[in-house]
Amino acid sequence: MKVRSNSRKLKAAETKRRIYECTMELMRKRGLDNFTVDDIVKAAGVSVGTFYVHFKSKFSLVADYVSTIDDGYEEFFNSIPPDIKPSKMLLLVTEKIVDVLVNDLEFDVMRTLYEAALKKADGTQGLLNYNRKLNQIYSQIIMQGVRQGEFRETLTIDSVSNHCVMSIRGMTFEWCARYPDFDLKKEVLQHFDLLLAGIKNS
Repeated sequence: MKVRSNSRKLKAAETKRRIYECTMELMRKRGLDNFTVDDIVKAAGVSVGTFYVHFKSKFSLVADYVSTIDDGYEEFFNSIPPDIKPSKMLLLVTEKIVDVLVNDLEFDVMRTLYEAALKKADGTQGLLNYNRKLNQIYSQIIMQGVRQGEFRETLTIDSVSNHCVMSIRGMTFEWCARYPDFDLKKEVLQHFDLLLAGIKNS
């Protein structure tokens, strides 16, 4: 019985992954507003009913996908050895985020997500939510830095963590606007070096 249950879970996870991938591909080609649930299920080779088992709508799918990306960031953060300096930890997490944006999501999907967010499309609110796991990860790093004496005690933890996320968001917009003549990874890491210089104890 347990084997059957595990098999069903694996099959459901695989179906969900396939739906995600097909949706991202449609976003790359058409933009968020120019395809339907019918287009998604046709591309994924699943029924409409199967789609609605996993998602309430196309837009809730996008919101759910953003959440799974944050889960990946959290998993990466938890894999960092605890004896690593918080400043190094912050750069490692930031580098991971940029790698996901550039190599996994890629330019076309990011551009589409930003266009949708600017229009306040349903399902994109999670991108701008300051309660995301991403913000919480940065808060933990900043807090560790303050406790260990590497970062200044006068820092407001939530404010600094939000600025970390806002700076990535802003530079990703710059990347979308100036693509392909903008090296997102290089510019973000350079910016975070400047940010660290401002929050470290001298």
